[in-house]
Amino acid sequence: MTHSLSKKDKPTEADIAYEVLKAQGNPMHYQNLIEEVLRRLGISQEAIRIAAALTQINLDTRFTFIGRGEWGLKVWEPAKMPRRSPAVALMNRASLDEDDKLDTEELEEDSLDEDSSESDEVFDETDEGQRGEKW
Repeated sequence: MTHSLSKKDKPTEADIAYEVLKAQGNPMHYQNLIEEVLRRLGISQEAIRIAAALTQINLDTRFTFIGRGEWGLKVWEPAKMPRRSPAVALMNRASLDEDDKLDTEELEEDSLDEDSSESDEVFDETDEGQRGEKW
């Protein structure tokens, strides 16, 4: 069984996109990238073709979404190092379980419910006049 072009020999939209990005050397906005891919393949810029090309790029692990509509190559990303939390950060981290949360909420409610007449400070209007303070 011989074919002039097998499925493997014919470049896909993703293959062309990879070559475009590799030649560009920088991330590209998806609209410009897809436009260039379809132009190189000689395919019309119909919405269905644009969507199909973008889907191929999105599913291909050689590409990475940079943000703001831009795509780049995965090989451009720096190697990911495992994140380790410093010991100090772990020691200072407050752990609130449900009991702690309830205690905190009860304290806040108690301070809000406190009546001003129950405070230790006694207000004497005559005392204020002697100090010369005004409201």
